[in-house]
Amino acid sequence: MKRRMGRYAPWPLVGVTILLVVLILLTPVLISSGQPAPGVLTQAELIVDRIAGVGETHFYIRGLGSTTRYADIWVGGTSNFRWDGTSPLNWSALRFSTFWNDTNVLSVEFATFAPLIALNITAYYQSPAGDAVYAGELAFLAGPSPSGGGEVLYAASATSGVTVSGQIPVDNSTLPLLIVLAHVFPGSLP
Repeated sequence: MKRRMGRYAPWPLVGVTILLVVLILLTPVLISSGQPAPGVLTQAELIVDRIAGVGETHFYIRGLGSTTRYADIWVGGTSNFRWDGTSPLNWSALRFSTFWNDTNVLSVEFATFAPLIALNITAYYQSPAGDAVYAGELAFLAGPSPSGGGEVLYAASATSGVTVSGQIPVDNSTLPLLIVLAHVFPGSLP
């Protein structure tokens, strides 16, 4: 029976045919010109960059997908608190003032010369396939390395699911630092 069927439908031809049918059916999904559904490509990230000796820290908030457009990106920032980088931070005592708020954007970028800054970030993604909210509450302190000979960037997070290294040497091998924000959907905007 197997030999008779093989005459009319050889297995290599059947395999190629099935593969072509699957590709034809998936092509509109793989090459979509519209907004993607919330997922990996819409995941928001914070990129932190600092060049040793310059004294300026740059922040970039954007999606992992290079063309992800957010309905709203809100960033509250404050430098008005005490933290040595190694002790626990009293997150509930922080009072954020709006540092940046923009709508219908691919990214938000800003820089500061303040060596100490805490950020409260919310990125709201909206598409016909669904909405998503990504968030993170983070603090950064730039200062001299405890071992001497360079600069270090202390980092802390108060958001579950957002992890950062406590102490990052400021050099080209460790920075820029990529931090994936937490997916907190369903959630609400600040």
